[in-house]
Amino acid sequence: MRIPEPVVMFASGSVTTAVSLFWQQSVSIMLPWLITTFAVVIADLAAGIRKSHLLRVHVSPTTAIRETMGKAVVYFGFVMSAAMIDVAADGNMKIAKWCCLFIMVVEGGSVVSNILIPYGIRLSPKAIVKFFLKKSPLGVSDDDADAFFKMVRKENEKWNKRKYTGDQNIENRPPNPLFDDYDKEQNMEG
Repeated sequence: MRIPEPVVMFASGSVTTAVSLFWQQSVSIMLPWLITTFAVVIADLAAGIRKSHLLRVHVSPTTAIRETMGKAVVYFGFVMSAAMIDVAADGNMKIAKWCCLFIMVVEGGSVVSNILIPYGIRLSPKAIVKFFLKKSPLGVSDDDADAFFKMVRKENEKWNKRKYTGDQNIENRPPNPLFDDYDKEQNMEG
């Protein structure tokens, strides 16, 4: 059965109109947040360059820009996705705003860390959690906080021991019938 041409034209015109309205609303929401995200990423780049100059660490411009552009692409994709979800949810939840605030907190921490490191102050998530644990109504002491982080480190080590890292000796790994012949050939050649 063939679909009549007027029906196809009407459907495609309706879909095109709906998509263009959706895209227009998404862009109107995401544009200010993209500009804000770009400004925060540039601030992080400037703080990183300042830190490297104060510490007399050579950083090639291509490496710095490549890492910054990688972050910018991830953050822009995050903001664009959040803006489209915000439009699809009728803008009631302000998802794009909270997404950008999250990005600003993460990058703001990086900027503050880059500013303080030349002065010998290391700002890490561990130090921040330790600070808030000490200031909390629970009154956690330094020893208790260190015990907590020691427990977390032990759990991480236990979890990482389970992973196969690939640098283990071939004889120590379990046999694999698909690749054992290839491994033996490579060992004979090398």
